Amino acid sequence: MNRKTLYALAAFAGLGIIAIVLLTRPQKGERASDNPRPVAKINPADVETIEVTKAGATSVIKSAGGKFTVTAPVAYAADEPAAKTAFEGVGKMDVSDLVTEQKAKHAEFEVDDKSGIHLVVKAKGGKVLADVIVGKTTGPGTMVRPAGKDEVWQASGISKYVFDKSPADWRDKSITTFTATDAEQVEIATKDGGKTIAKKTGAKVGSDDGWSIVESSVKVDKLDNSIPNGIVSALSIWKAQDFADGVKLADAGLEPPALTVTVDLKGGKKVTALIGNKKGDDEYYVKTPEAPQVFIVKKYNADRVLKRPIEFRDKTLCDIADTDLAEVAVTHGDNSYTIAKTGSDWKASKPAKLEVDSSKVTFAAAFKEWKAQSFAEDATPKTNGLAKPQATIVAKGKGKPPATCTIKVGEETKDKLNYYVMTGKGSEVYLAPKWNVDRVLVKLDDLKKSSTSSAGGPSPPVAAKPNPHQR
Repeated sequence: MNRKTLYALAAFAGLGIIAIVLLTRPQKGERASDNPRPVAKINPADVETIEVTKAGATSVIKSAGGKFTVTAPVAYAADEPAAKTAFEGVGKMDVSDLVTEQKAKHAEFEVDDKSGIHLVVKAKGGKVLADVIVGKTTGPGTMVRPAGKDEVWQASGISKYVFDKSPADWRDKSITTFTATDAEQVEIATKDGGKTIAKKTGAKVGSDDGWSIVESSVKVDKLDNSIPNGIVSALSIWKAQDFADGVKLADAGLEPPALTVTVDLKGGKKVTALIGNKKGDDEYYVKTPEAPQVFIVKKYNADRVLKRPIEFRDKTLCDIADTDLAEVAVTHGDNSYTIAKTGSDWKASKPAKLEVDSSKVTFAAAFKEWKAQSFAEDATPKTNGLAKPQATIVAKGKGKPPATCTIKVGEETKDKLNYYVMTGKGSEVYLAPKWNVDRVLVKLDDLKKSSTSSAGGPSPPVAAKPNPHQR
């Protein structure tokens, strides 16, 4: 292709881009200065209320003395960042150009009654400062249409996303809030009389605060230090997913609550959260004792707080460092194997003819501080698959006598995130993260030397499976 042809193609492409821009941007009409402004410049200090209607639902947000409240559809504290941004936005709104007077363009610019956000700005006494439908942002501005008019104008300083919220999104979704470092004690009380109290020791466990058990209805020989730390972290900035307006406390499982969590703070203050029933498979009802409002939180959020007394126990399944690991034996049907470390290489004794590629033994580190996620609520072997385990994992260390871990693997949990497992040290049933178990339950083909490595060529490394649930 010669140079002239390239220049011609480049020029053609440039003209195409310019054409697309011109065709897709709003057609400018008369300047705002040629017509009376449909919306006068607003002084933010004059604004008392903003009414926002989305999909037929109207929210009214009020500003008084620097504080924001929602007055409709229910009276409630406002989400301060959202409200502040909205009030600042109407103060910056500046209508610039008349774009079109064609009603047929309303849907395209999202200023029709279906997709637009109806915004009414009022001063004290109910004086209307602005009554517009806010549409999409395109090019240098946002499309707005005066309510009841066909005219579509371009405005700067305002954006649809600021007001594109449901009534629940204008409300403050905070459940509990405090400074995490002020926490001194955590108390868990269950509806059936279970109770555990953990107190901060003032020492550090790694980079985390250390805790000790003061009282517990179940024996806690060794504390899982992450539990009280996790509860404090979650409750310090606990926010709801939604509001359960009108739900009866008995129906929500909050009369009495299934679990009561109390955090004692410096200065004698206390923060308490009440956790009730599940709402479907993925949500819980919660509230605080000080207010009637019932909230809805996602399961993953509630699980950070929903800790039975037994959850305070240490959940270590195995603790053998990879440098000390001497043997791994897995009984798992056709993929059963036993491998032992000789120097820096791994050799198989089962199956006898298996030639192991040592670079593929990527799970040696899995046995160091291997912890379960939690304790299973259902410890019945027949229902969790542990009556006849699908696999058994045995790891041995180098010492004399060697440290040994035995882990029996049952069925997957309903959510497919964990396995039911047991150790050889007791009858407790744990929930072990599936990703961690699966990296040990490998197929024999994943351990074999490839034909190229057997011939002296390099064997491609096998990356360790990632942990998709680790935070």
